[in-house]
Amino acid sequence: QKKEHDELAVFKNHFNVDQFLELIPNPDEFFTDPQRKLSLDENANEVDIKYAMTFLYNHYSFIRKKHIDKVAYLKNRRIIKRILKLRSDLYRFQKEEARKYNLLEECQCCFEQELIPEECYFCLKGCIFCKECVKTGVENVIANGELKFPCFANCDSEFSLQTLQMVLQKKTFERIIQRIASEEIKKANVEGLETCPFCDFAMILPENEKIFKCINKDCMIESCRECRHKSHIPLRCSEIEYDEDVRRRTFIENKMTEALTRTCNKCKRTFIKTNGCNKMTCVCKAMMCYLCGATVNDYSHFGVNGCSLFTDDMQINLHRVLASAQKAKQELGNVEIKFDPSVNIETFFHN
Repeated sequence: QKKEHDELAVFKNHFNVDQFLELIPNPDEFFTDPQRKLSLDENANEVDIKYAMTFLYNHYSFIRKKHIDKVAYLKNRRIIKRILKLRSDLYRFQKEEARKYNLLEECQCCFEQELIPEECYFCLKGCIFCKECVKTGVENVIANGELKFPCFANCDSEFSLQTLQMVLQKKTFERIIQRIASEEIKKANVEGLETCPFCDFAMILPENEKIFKCINKDCMIESCRECRHKSHIPLRCSEIEYDEDVRRRTFIENKMTEALTRTCNKCKRTFIKTNGCNKMTCVCKAMMCYLCGATVNDYSHFGVNGCSLFTDDMQINLHRVLASAQKAKQELGNVEIKFDPSVNIETFFHN
């Protein structure tokens, strides 16, 4: 709620140009981009979207739908453009002054040679870099799961948190601080400390508490402390099928289906036999044995020294399906099959 309040404060009462430009640095380019996709939070469902759109249509009843999201910008376009122009003019003046007094610096990463003092960012030993190089390098370190940010000039130093705060987006920096704090807490070996499965937030919970209610404003997910998935109250963990359970069950089911069906040796059509003899004739006129799959031309394949011409189809299919299910489980390895599709499959064939 605080996060939403801070963002909405930019547009309410007195419009804050600096905060608006921090959210949308290039508003003219942003709002005129025909490829821009509009969306709510990634967790929003159809009801959320419908509610939001209905609110906007009612609140801005005289504005076309495609222009609704541009209202704040359109109302303040003139002042925004004026501020951007002043910033541009100020930058040109600063560059001229820096050149005049020989104050321009060079980035030790991309080798940009005309950095004004305000564009310089330093490691703890004073190596100079431009903002974009520091930002890109730090984001790569974050992507690798690291929390140490070494200098790019190999000077055995690193970047301070103050420097990171100046170059990174607010959300990214907040996540770093939260992860660092979480790691420090873990190192302290606090008894009973537990971490949210979906972020780095940690806290101590009572032993009888079954749900971990994360209070990290960027997470807020309630999770089960036993299985560490999203909360499934009132169902028990054993009654919930998670993604890995679905993959395992589906793999076994597919193998069982393959065992139940036969494939024509000529045209590759699949079929199932429920009655009749075991000399199968496909619609393409090709013939094969239903039991062993061999191509046949007549009945000579069947008899005392070959396959049986007549068999109990239900029993044959049941045996093949169970054998295939067992083989599939062996291929999956020593893992739990929460919802085994082969359990009680006999009742299907006996009915």
